[in-house]
Amino acid sequence: MIVVMFITLLACLFLGMPVAFSIGASSVVFCLMNGAPKLAIIAQRMVEGVDSFPLMALPLFILSGEIMAYGSTPRLMRLANMLLGRIPGGLAATASLSCGMFGAISGSAVATVAAIGGIVSPEMVKSGYKKSFTASLVAGSGVMGMIIPPSFCMVLYGAASGYVSIEGMFLAGFIPGIFTILLFIVYSVVIGKRRGYVSARRESLTPRQRVFIVLDALPPLMMPAIILGGVLSGVFPPTESAAVAAMYAFVLATFVYRQIDLATLVRICTRSAISSAIVMLIISMAAPFGWILAMQGVPKLIATSVMAMSANMYVVVVLITFVLLFLGMFMEGNSLIILLTPILLPLVSSLGMDAIQFGMVFMMAIAVGGVSPPLAVSLYVSARTVGIRVEQTFPEVLHVLAILVFTTFLCIFWPAFSLYLPSLFGKASF
Repeated sequence: MIVVMFITLLACLFLGMPVAFSIGASSVVFCLMNGAPKLAIIAQRMVEGVDSFPLMALPLFILSGEIMAYGSTPRLMRLANMLLGRIPGGLAATASLSCGMFGAISGSAVATVAAIGGIVSPEMVKSGYKKSFTASLVAGSGVMGMIIPPSFCMVLYGAASGYVSIEGMFLAGFIPGIFTILLFIVYSVVIGKRRGYVSARRESLTPRQRVFIVLDALPPLMMPAIILGGVLSGVFPPTESAAVAAMYAFVLATFVYRQIDLATLVRICTRSAISSAIVMLIISMAAPFGWILAMQGVPKLIATSVMAMSANMYVVVVLITFVLLFLGMFMEGNSLIILLTPILLPLVSSLGMDAIQFGMVFMMAIAVGGVSPPLAVSLYVSARTVGIRVEQTFPEVLHVLAILVFTTFLCIFWPAFSLYLPSLFGKASF
């Protein structure tokens, strides 16, 4: 029966049915074939799946990310351009740094790619950068929006696990996220020297202008500090931090930058509500799916099968990572978190890996999926901003993927890479 359920899921996905309905259809088929007396159990499990206090943070983080795109983006771009604009490949390096800074306030990979790519990508093309290089670099840097905290993917992972510290996940994302952005900046400089890409055009700035640019970009950059500072100091829990982030973003964009009026606010709330509804529907549909798997002993079967192959933690995690990288090419990241966290986390935890460390491996693997065709949501958005198709990003996209995969494996084989900051605050055993 389980085989039939998975066949139904794959068939629905192949036919183009939305992920949420594909998951729900496979659960219904299993219940019908298994002789379930009432399908009401599906609805009951769906309600239980979203009846979670930490999940309240998801729509609020999505809303805050949407709001922060107004007014903050150009200010962050000016700061990045001031810092890196004159080096070889300076405009590309500026794009990477801007993605890192905006990712720290948006919590979303796609939002980061759309906000930064929509501004910097046309300028890079005008300055002579290849479109394939531009699209690949912006997509790779943009997916750090889900790694550098705050990140609603990390909230989703914490909620799906039932016990992983969300604030610990936030702390774990800093070093891998910043390190990856630095690698992309180095990559931009190397390519800039090799291909003769000129530095970004900008006027000479006086010391007073430089100070103004820094101060002007400081308010949006304060948001992750306020969120983490409040959570770690105990002023508010992670769920309420999302409300603080949304309110801070609203005040900043409306009263400080004056970029939002009533009509714009309605559009922002509408987009946020739609995005939140999609994620919550997937979560609710995955709840009966996961319940069926648990009742049929699938997690235990998978654990036994993997342990039969090897009892070495690193071998098992590497195998799991390759599976995640493969699935990320065809499935959206949030769906993978919801479906696989209850199955994979107990397995790696039994082998001795910290749940936060595995969470970062999971997040990085999903980030790779955002740039890996054929799905490649972030790459698709980035390619659209420069007017090319996804397949035209080769071979540059392979360089970007190599950097992301390298960071992913650092998270596996170097525990301190992701656990150092959480351990300082007592959120991880390292």
